[in-house]
Amino acid sequence: MKDTFLKHPKAVIGAVLLHLIIIGLFVFGFDWTEKPKEDVGIPVVLISGEALAMASNTIAEKTNGNPEEAVKEIQPKESNKEKPNKKESSKKAQAAAATALKLKQKTEHKLAEKKKRAEKKAKKEKAEKKRKEKLTKQKKKEKAERKRKQQEKEKLAEAQEKKEAKAQEAREEEARQKQAEQETEEKIAREKAATEAKEEAEAEALREQKTAEKQDEEKAEKEAKEQARQKEIEEAESKEKAEKEAAEAKARKKTKKKAAEKAARKKEQEEAEAEEKAKEAVKEKARKKAKKKVAEKAARKKAQEKAEAEEKAEEEAKEKAREEAREKARKEAKQEAERETAKKEASEAAAKKKVEKEAAEKLAAKKAEYHRKWQEEQDKKKTAKAAADAKKKSDAAAAGERKSLEKAKAGVHQSWGKSVVAKIKKHWRRPPDSQGNKGKVHFTVSGSGFISGGVKVTSCSGTPAFCASIKEAVTRSEPLPIPPRKYNFSKKDRTIDFTFKVK
Repeated sequence: MKDTFLKHPKAVIGAVLLHLIIIGLFVFGFDWTEKPKEDVGIPVVLISGEALAMASNTIAEKTNGNPEEAVKEIQPKESNKEKPNKKESSKKAQAAAATALKLKQKTEHKLAEKKKRAEKKAKKEKAEKKRKEKLTKQKKKEKAERKRKQQEKEKLAEAQEKKEAKAQEAREEEARQKQAEQETEEKIAREKAATEAKEEAEAEALREQKTAEKQDEEKAEKEAKEQARQKEIEEAESKEKAEKEAAEAKARKKTKKKAAEKAARKKEQEEAEAEEKAKEAVKEKARKKAKKKVAEKAARKKAQEKAEAEEKAEEEAKEKAREEAREKARKEAKQEAERETAKKEASEAAAKKKVEKEAAEKLAAKKAEYHRKWQEEQDKKKTAKAAADAKKKSDAAAAGERKSLEKAKAGVHQSWGKSVVAKIKKHWRRPPDSQGNKGKVHFTVSGSGFISGGVKVTSCSGTPAFCASIKEAVTRSEPLPIPPRKYNFSKKDRTIDFTFKVK
């Protein structure tokens, strides 16, 4: 509360001042010194509200709301009473009439207000009903519009699906075409690779043959060299064998020496020294032998190097000749291969170009066929639409023509019927005393105007003379007006039911 006062101090001050002003008006508005006056007026007679209303209504109806007439109406009733003053009685009567008139006017005002409220309520209900009907119509219209939009949407979706299906078929056809082209290219590549592999295999076989020939020659040379090396190896092996045997003997003796007792060490040492001397002698002998062998080996090596140099020179000459021959053969083979490759590439290019041309022609033919079918379909649709429009126009024209013909026929039929009735009336000899008689006849008029099948009196409520006269009137009128041949009236159209009536 305090926070509210602090937030809005001006409003609080204004409210306090307003309350003080109201209290001041109450305090200073009364005269506290004046005594109340005694109200001495005319004595009032209490009567019931219903009686007063009835009396006022009766008086008002008789006097048409005129106070003077109301006074006259009341005065005879008042004359029976004893009144000291006639003038005072007249004033009272006028006051009562005025009161009654005011009550009637008030009642009529209330009734008018009630009627107005009822009319207002009825208008309101009618407006509400109209609003609801309008809302219902609007909802129905919106529902129909939504339904129409939904149908249009479904039609568009269906058309879109058909379009997408056609596009998908076109894409699939294009993919199949590309796959076929790719398979053709792969086939050509495989054939090219197979041809290249075959040529490579032939070249490899040629190289292997040449290599084999060279290897045979080298093998023969190697075998000769191998035999010489084998001989040297055998000599070296025999030498190594002797040394090995000596080493083994030494090892055996050393083992025996270790196994001997300490007492025999000296003897063994002597034997070892003797053996060492022998070994030195053997080694010396072996060195001399090895020296001799080295000298022999050097001489053999020199002779071999000489022979190898001669062989190498001869081999180089042969190799040079062979290399020249190989180079010549390689050049010829290369030229031949280049010619074959160029020929093959030209053939492959021509084949590829032919395949591409055929594929392009096939694709163009397919596109042309698709376009032709599409054009035919469009032409069919246009033709069907034009035919439908023409049929619609023709049907409308035929319907209009039929309608106008039927209208003209109805007019002619009515005119002809009137002429038939007029002629029959002209030939009718009405018997006397036929007032109020009534009869109905049924007959069919032929194309020539005569009656076919006779005249039948279907009903008659008159005298026998009257009934006979209406039948004679029809037969006496032959030939009747001929039905118009233009409209080819049927039997039903030419059948007439005519009623004779005397008023």
